[in-house]
Amino acid sequence: MSLTIGPAFTIPGYTTVDPPDYDSEREATVYAADPVLGHPAFWSHYLAGPLGADRESDAAFEVAAADYQELTAVLNDPDRWPAVSVRLDGDARLHIVYRNFDEDEGLDFVEERPGQPVTVFTPDQSAEPSTMTWAKLLVTADLPDERLTWAQRFILLLPMLYPQELPPDAGEVMDRALAGIGARNRAPVVAALLDSLDQRA
Repeated sequence: MSLTIGPAFTIPGYTTVDPPDYDSEREATVYAADPVLGHPAFWSHYLAGPLGADRESDAAFEVAAADYQELTAVLNDPDRWPAVSVRLDGDARLHIVYRNFDEDEGLDFVEERPGQPVTVFTPDQSAEPSTMTWAKLLVTADLPDERLTWAQRFILLLPMLYPQELPPDAGEVMDRALAGIGARNRAPVVAALLDSLDQRA
């Protein structure tokens, strides 16, 4: 498996600090990582990480250990923060950034809207919960996109969903999205996602 990311870009208002004193703030440089979406190892990693379906995702994708390790090395590179971008409405974009500080790794969901301050949501760390409802998730996933499929958009946006009471067909929608990214043995993954996200579970 050959993985390359780039080019580099910045997101206005999304900043980082430089070692060794971490007092100097600047706009973070991130690297376009959309090509990783074509690899099953990415989806296995994504489902296991922010979505918490660790064991279940292993069984959903046939990924060689060497491929998974190569993908993980790219996503966790402290010198080149990968970012996957999702088109929103109008000219807005959501950048999913792998924030790779040595002692503060995680995902930042960075919403960029022209003329507005950038907003950052970090699962499990943000003081304010996400405002993503199930209805809004479906509408956003359905937006036209020349690069990403509906299934890819849905799964990428799923960590933004705050725990709430989901509709009875939520599991079917999740199963359809998982099938769209090539997952097998999907029932255990769906169960894990519902357990994490559905307040009725």
